[in-house]
Amino acid sequence: MPTVSVEGWPDLQVPADTLLLEACEAAELPVEAACGGFACCNTCRVEVLGDGHALTPMLPEEEPFLDGPRQRLACCARVRSDVRLRLAPGAL
Repeated sequence: MPTVSVEGWPDLQVPADTLLLEACEAAELPVEAACGGFACCNTCRVEVLGDGHALTPMLPEEEPFLDGPRQRLACCARVRSDVRLRLAPGAL
């Protein structure tokens, strides 16, 4: 099972193809999804610190909500392999 390492939080073990938002919510990480996880906002935005290929490819609907090439929406990204992340600015 892949490991999701979120800066400042304990590592998570998740099954491959787990939606990143679901993994973070299950671990009670402070990741919001104001739109309910429908890729209509940017409150679940994370920064990928390691290999960007550890997540599924970016979806076209994510792009308008991202500020940089290393960012992803947790409601759209599925875990493929071990990944290191930082929560979006403003998260606790």
